[in-house]
Amino acid sequence: YIGLGRLDMLAKEMSFQVDRRPFIRQPGHPSEGMPRRQFDGETETELNPEMQERAKEVGLVMRRPRWSPNALRAHQVTAYAKEQGRDGEFHHLAAAAYWESDSDLNDLDVLKGIAESAGMDWTDLGSRIESDEYREAVLREDEAAREKGVTGTPTYMIGGELHGGDISIEELREAIKSAAA
Repeated sequence: YIGLGRLDMLAKEMSFQVDRRPFIRQPGHPSEGMPRRQFDGETETELNPEMQERAKEVGLVMRRPRWSPNALRAHQVTAYAKEQGRDGEFHHLAAAAYWESDSDLNDLDVLKGIAESAGMDWTDLGSRIESDEYREAVLREDEAAREKGVTGTPTYMIGGELHGGDISIEELREAIKSAAA
């Protein structure tokens, strides 16, 4: 979420398009999700101070989620959103729902609210998600990412080179400038 906030800031500054691709961080998660593990420096309700500071730098609110959802449905909604030219809006609303409100991104009611807030028609989208219309495409994209060497999020493919982790905005800027040269 922090990394994507930085990337979107740079996209505006440097005039490029972001092409979001699915990567399923926990492919073995049960469909109902599971409790999120507590990382070093976190409390039951707060992320570690470093993460909080990086979030503040890009104007984001991030709290420690208690739940780690199975994000396959959210990725399927993203595939639809991409077709509609709404993936940026959907992505930001979904990330905010997760990081700010601890929302379950596998829950159809949650996804409906986010999709509608992003300007999408749930009457059309809902039946497609329930029928898993986008499932295989999302799984193929996830597999392609793994074959390219993606192992976590965020990961950026810039000029054919992978840049993984919560890298600084300066590192991203330099990678983009190098790829454009």
